[in-house]
Amino acid sequence: MRKKKKENKAFKIIISILLVLSSLLLFYFINKLNVLDTNLLTIVGAILILIYAFILFKLFRKKTRKFSKIFFYMLSIVLIVVYFFAINYLYTTIKFVENMTGDSKEKQTYSVLVLKDSAYTKINDLNNKNIGFLVTNPNLQKAKERFNKITNLTYNEKDEDITNLIVDLNSKSLDAIMLDSSVIKLIEDNQKEFIENTKVIYTYTVYITNRNKSKKVDVTKDPFVFYISGSDTRDELSDNDRSDVNILAAVNPKNHKIQLVNIPRDYYVQLHGTTGTKDKLTHAGIYGVNMSVGTLEDLFDTNINYYAKVSFPTLVNSVDVMGGIDITSDASFSMTINKEKCYIKRETQHLNGNCALAFARERKSLAAGDYSRGENQQKVITAMINKLSNPSVLTKYNDILNAIDGSFETNMTYDEITSLVKSQLSSVSNWNIESTSVGGTAGNDYTYSMGNIKLYVTYPNEETIENAKDKINAVLYD
Repeated sequence: MRKKKKENKAFKIIISILLVLSSLLLFYFINKLNVLDTNLLTIVGAILILIYAFILFKLFRKKTRKFSKIFFYMLSIVLIVVYFFAINYLYTTIKFVENMTGDSKEKQTYSVLVLKDSAYTKINDLNNKNIGFLVTNPNLQKAKERFNKITNLTYNEKDEDITNLIVDLNSKSLDAIMLDSSVIKLIEDNQKEFIENTKVIYTYTVYITNRNKSKKVDVTKDPFVFYISGSDTRDELSDNDRSDVNILAAVNPKNHKIQLVNIPRDYYVQLHGTTGTKDKLTHAGIYGVNMSVGTLEDLFDTNINYYAKVSFPTLVNSVDVMGGIDITSDASFSMTINKEKCYIKRETQHLNGNCALAFARERKSLAAGDYSRGENQQKVITAMINKLSNPSVLTKYNDILNAIDGSFETNMTYDEITSLVKSQLSSVSNWNIESTSVGGTAGNDYTYSMGNIKLYVTYPNEETIENAKDKINAVLYD
């Protein structure tokens, strides 16, 4: 009998310790998440204390009946399990937000190319040879430092034009050229024969800590402009991805108004800090997100306070985790994505991850081309938000965050994001969201990035730009 009493007492103590431990951890992570105001946080803390005190009182009270004690034992175990599940959810959320904020680790991949018929087969073969770089390369010095540890090279930096580098390599004025992955992608799209006539003898990756600068405001009170840059990269985000999606969001937290402005990827604009030949807006991303920000600030005569980079291919992987999304298409087309044939119909349909990506990418078969693609990308984002609002998706919460981890990067701080969420929870007000697009006319022209090779561009319509400026200012200064 005594042994049984000791066992019961030990079990009570273990239950008590686990309950207080899980309660304290739960409160710690709720507080760390920082989305509840002080009053609500106090109420949550008081509730946790009362639950703990009441259960312990019932368990250790001698007059508590045996059936009641069994009930409170079971209740304690259930609460402990629920608390630890909640702790896991909160921890995952906190880590996800921390990973996409603050200083980012910029990743850029570079390749050394030589002519296919050359005798060079490895990097050491270029010892004391002439290698060409683009002086517009944002990490030129870092690249040189890496090369200097491997071999002795003679650097040629006179060319800002990729076309000149191609000509010099073909004429053998240069023995090799070094290009980052984004520039190689541009050449593949527009000078495929050059890629076919060259070979890569060395590839390496440069990592640089990127100090994410922002024009800070009190996001709970002051209006601000947020830039969304959508990358079509299939790998993890890097600082030199082409910006295929460009959306400005003017946000006024006081009256809960948001004005979205969609800008075509091929918009023919003056890149910030450059003179002479203009370029496609999507190419601004090659020189870093700050180039995209500066270019759009010049175009719309406004300050962009924050930005977020989003990887569309990685982002839509979460569509499969959440069970697909419902999309209404204005056109019918087909596309093969990741070896899956997707048939998009002119109706409302349920799409998996691959077909959602196909819907977001397609533009050639759409009457309005890039404008329609921009609208479709907004539809994908909206559909995902609607799906995430469904309580049934909460069971897949961790899987969804894991699926989209690495798909986002922002220069908003952790505290700014949680303050905005906290403000929204306190006000419980719906946002009034309006959207518009700037337009233009199609053409072909020379670009800053590709030099003497004409590319498809969209010449801006100044009237639509002025209209967008007015709508942005109406939200910012309302």
